[in-house]
Amino acid sequence: MSALEVPDNGTQQMARGGAWVARASNSLAAYYNPAALSGLSSGATLGTNLVFNKECFTRLNTNGEPDQPRGNTFTYREVCNENAGTPNAIPHLAGNLRLSDSLGIGLAIVPPSSLGRIKFPDVAPADSRFTGEADFASPQRYLILEVDGLLLNPTFSVGYALSDQLRLGLGFTAGFGKLKLSNTAMAQPGANDTQDDVTGDVKAEIDVMDLFIPGVVAGALFSATDQIDIGLSVHWQDAFKGKGDITATSGYWDAQSGLAADGGTAASSTDAGDDLVSVKIPNPLQVRLGMAFRVPRDGAPGYLAEAAERDPISQDVFDVEIDLEYTKNSDFDAIQVRVPKNTVDIYSGTSVVGQVPENSDIELKMKDTFGVRVGGDFVAVPDLLAVRAGMWFQTAAADDEHLHPSPIGGARFGLAGGGQLRLAPVDIELGYMLVSLQEMDNGGNGAIKTISGTGGNLGFRSPYAVNGGRISGTAHIFSGAVSAKF
Repeated sequence: MSALEVPDNGTQQMARGGAWVARASNSLAAYYNPAALSGLSSGATLGTNLVFNKECFTRLNTNGEPDQPRGNTFTYREVCNENAGTPNAIPHLAGNLRLSDSLGIGLAIVPPSSLGRIKFPDVAPADSRFTGEADFASPQRYLILEVDGLLLNPTFSVGYALSDQLRLGLGFTAGFGKLKLSNTAMAQPGANDTQDDVTGDVKAEIDVMDLFIPGVVAGALFSATDQIDIGLSVHWQDAFKGKGDITATSGYWDAQSGLAADGGTAASSTDAGDDLVSVKIPNPLQVRLGMAFRVPRDGAPGYLAEAAERDPISQDVFDVEIDLEYTKNSDFDAIQVRVPKNTVDIYSGTSVVGQVPENSDIELKMKDTFGVRVGGDFVAVPDLLAVRAGMWFQTAAADDEHLHPSPIGGARFGLAGGGQLRLAPVDIELGYMLVSLQEMDNGGNGAIKTISGTGGNLGFRSPYAVNGGRISGTAHIFSGAVSAKF
């Protein structure tokens, strides 16, 4: 899965730790494994994940000590996102029709299975040499202030049973979305600078939209026996290529009291025209292979029977699945931000001292990841009640020297559980997942530089790395869904 995501959209999927590609037993198969559509009764599902996320960053200098801005009056403290107690809704909607014993179609509308909005404060408490504590510009500001938006991936899929054992599926995605990104640049740093000059900081806010993000999902499902299913899915989607605007506010922070009283001096690309800024964010290729073992209930039709129907709560005693996945997260090398030359001015007071550079890319340096998911269901009362649990792990998507708050690229894992209650013709499902984003710590020796207005040898980047430190995160995800079969 992408470094921006956790498994998975869908209450049933999430509560199994995302181990679902071989089970694929509801309408969301249209997105996760369209091959299964050929064996599902017509139906629909509607639900949402509610995500409470928390990320905390401590800025360190190259000696591994809490960093200080210029003047050494203040010392940065740990800072966490200020929206940690606010739920992010990640909804899902899907429906499918079984057109014949061997043919099914489905439509799923899902966003990326992300942790949602991340909003860090503009100012945060810092240690003051004179007053003990005072508000100061937040230490993570060069990396992130806010990431927010809406992305949806409507996917229409077809599944066909070539035989009782082998089913294939193909889906087409027509995604669209709007993103808001905000961080901080340096106006005119010197080549020998080693500490932040907050009076020269520039708050950058980007607002972009992409109305068509094409993608393809291919799936296969092989029933080796009545008890063993093997599932495969491959997801490819083009990059988000948004067009929009940027606003750069110089003098936004004050060296002594946090935010400048006058709000700073803002310049926008809209002064030169609309939609002049482009943002490109890659969507990495994803491959998932899973095997499910099920114990069918006495008298229940097997999945190899003629016109077989996949309905585990009525057919199984239990099932357990293991999935392996590969994600080409190395495609996520940077968030590409391009601004036409001499479009947005940078100020010092009322004087123009430079422009936002044409290449304002946000470096990330992700790497490919591998993951494993294990989960299963136990049917406590046939056709009435099932309970489920699962867990997952994914390798680190970035080295410590490239730690970043969005996304946190360290190794991560999750534990999940939930249940399903059938009140025919409706199923009610609930789930919970705990996500741990493992700590990344580079001891103050980071590698990511922020944007600056100084060219020459600095190449419009800061003279020193701004991601020295450590970062970790957790998320609590609550999920609920209602499904029905027709």
